[in-house]
Amino acid sequence: METPQIRPGAVSSPEPKLRVLAYFYSAAEGNLAVQLLTGIGIPSDRLGVTPPDQLEGGQGMLLSVGCPTEALQAKAESILRKLGGEIHRQRG
Repeated sequence: METPQIRPGAVSSPEPKLRVLAYFYSAAEGNLAVQLLTGIGIPSDRLGVTPPDQLEGGQGMLLSVGCPTEALQAKAESILRKLGGEIHRQRG
């Protein structure tokens, strides 16, 4: 097996990502939120969903939304609040 080559140079760490976490008491509202968020331009690969069967109590939905910009973060938070989600922000 060959030894991997190591090239000198500075490695910059990526900027912290903006993330919004929302808990929905109803999974139906969470599913609607996913559809609306992809509609405003949030990439679907940045959406994380914890379904009801993986939550304590077996109901609701936890949605994690990775926002590429602060403007989209504000729009996402607005949508999530209107649908009844409990919002938590995370940076990093």
